[in-house]
Amino acid sequence: MKPQITIDLKKLELNEFLARNNIKDEDWAKANISWESLQAIGIDHDEQAGRLDDTAALFAKIIQKFEGVHSVRWRIKNPEHLMEKIVRKRADAEEKYADVDASNYFEKITDLIGIRALHLFKEDCFTIDPPMRNTWPLEEKPIAYLREGDQSPITERLEEADFEIKNHPAGYRSIHYVFSSQPVGRKILTEVQVRTIFEEGWSEIDHSVRYPNFSENELVAFFLAIFNRMAGSADEMGAFVRGLTQTLEKNEKELIAAVEEKGKILGEMSNALQELDGLRKQDAKSQTIISGLQSKINRLGQPENAISGLSNYERIFGKVNSHNVGSLGEALKKVNSLGIIGNPDLQNDLGLVAGGKLKDLLNPRLGITQSSSKKKP
Repeated sequence: MKPQITIDLKKLELNEFLARNNIKDEDWAKANISWESLQAIGIDHDEQAGRLDDTAALFAKIIQKFEGVHSVRWRIKNPEHLMEKIVRKRADAEEKYADVDASNYFEKITDLIGIRALHLFKEDCFTIDPPMRNTWPLEEKPIAYLREGDQSPITERLEEADFEIKNHPAGYRSIHYVFSSQPVGRKILTEVQVRTIFEEGWSEIDHSVRYPNFSENELVAFFLAIFNRMAGSADEMGAFVRGLTQTLEKNEKELIAAVEEKGKILGEMSNALQELDGLRKQDAKSQTIISGLQSKINRLGQPENAISGLSNYERIFGKVNSHNVGSLGEALKKVNSLGIIGNPDLQNDLGLVAGGKLKDLLNPRLGITQSSSKKKP
């Protein structure tokens, strides 16, 4: 968004400028810059505001799509604030500003375009960092500003992520990138600040009190310092709550997985029991059949059953042949009518075989080898 101009810079007088920005005469003297040169810088910057605003909007649109970014704000530096900053920096004898003028100020002052990418949790800055570095060329090494006394694992991670660590004198916590771009004409520098929402809230309040006049009221500074620590604690609490919810979600998933695994195991055990029960029943039936067969074999294995009926078998076959029966059924009836086969198992076997094969089947079963009898003429 374009800076809000409340005064015509071309008509602005030095004394009015000093009064409006609370600049002391001695500080103006230390700055050692002519009013005409300073005024020319302010006027040129005001004329470039539209082009700078377009560049800022493009940066903001791209950054808003980065993972971890909650919201994006931007501003174009107010020309009068720019002029006040130059006076302050020169009064502090900062070498960078020694030769600043309307032809080079945009190469020396990096925050003519200021963009703030806000995120919810402190750790989100590490998610935002890679796409930030990969999208635009860096003008300088990114700086992570911390409050003096801040010590946390995040500080170590910032060092490992190739940030320059600095303690901010006013207690600001923020990551600063300076990117260069040149959409048209001269090169444009853009400062992108990445910070949490709590850090943004504190800095906005602090900024409204301190900047651009830098209040030296000790009581105000004392309470702003307390507020700064509270904002830091709020970020710590946010990180803790996030970690807590992640742990709870993990435990919930593990519990659900354990319940599902228990159900699966119980199902497998139930299927195994059913299978074992089926095998048990099948085995019982098999054992019954085997026992019956074994009993038959035992009875057939007794000598009296194996041999005693041999002469009767010979007589039987002779009678069967002499009767000249026409079918196996009639022959079996004849055999049974004689009453000489007392073994019920053999009677059953006689009903399962046919004709002349009966003798061949019975002899091996009885364990007897008998030479075939000669036919009578």
